[in-house]
Amino acid sequence: MKYLLLIASLSVTTLIKLWSISAVLERPVLAITTFRNISSSWKISQTYKPPDRGAPPSTESPATRGPSPGSGECLLENKKLTLLLPETKWGLTISKYPTLYVYIPPYENAQEAEFFIRDSEQNDVYNHVFKLPEKSGIIRIKLPPEKSPPLEVGKNYSWEVKISCISEFPATSVNPSVEGKIKRILPEQSLYNKLAGVTPLSLPTVYASQGIWYDALESMVELRRLNPDNPELINDWEELFNSANSKAKEELIQAPILDCCQKED
Repeated sequence: MKYLLLIASLSVTTLIKLWSISAVLERPVLAITTFRNISSSWKISQTYKPPDRGAPPSTESPATRGPSPGSGECLLENKKLTLLLPETKWGLTISKYPTLYVYIPPYENAQEAEFFIRDSEQNDVYNHVFKLPEKSGIIRIKLPPEKSPPLEVGKNYSWEVKISCISEFPATSVNPSVEGKIKRILPEQSLYNKLAGVTPLSLPTVYASQGIWYDALESMVELRRLNPDNPELINDWEELFNSANSKAKEELIQAPILDCCQKED
């Protein structure tokens, strides 16, 4: 087994060095699928360091009016719809088409949800309706290049997920919704240099240490999805959310990552 892991590591490292920098930036987790059995002795220092820049200005939206954000009449167990974000509810990405993650709590009398992403002037950039997973857990939403324009560098965007509750009185129904912020940046030269020789197992550490939240989260999710029972990755997953002071982090740490809701109906 040790020899197999070593061969896999060398193969992936060699593959990564053949990529151009732009390929690494566009698809930061391509080669992670090679690591289907990570050694239990592996340890990633998975600590998120907030970027040294202010959060974008907040704008009032339907997700921030009325009841507590994330609550709604079709959610159960007093749990809330939650975006996987730091306490500040915003984060950085270097991806043109980032992957976003949301925790779907237990629910009843609901079948679908809607996703929006808007620019700083609240113009819709992309939105679509998707079916809810059959059980509670974390789902991913990927911006599709064929249907969405790329995020522009230096611009602030907001994204929102809203569950449509099935109610006898839809006009007065409280549909749970929650909103977060995202900003695309160009990586500094130091990050370029680190990504040039990165291995899949070290991607979360590189991104988190540079305050690139969305890419750190995506690479960490890929590792966990392929190795759901690895104790070291579970600890690193917990460390990521603890270091970011994420809201409802206890639920996010324990929630399963679901293979759901990534494609349009």
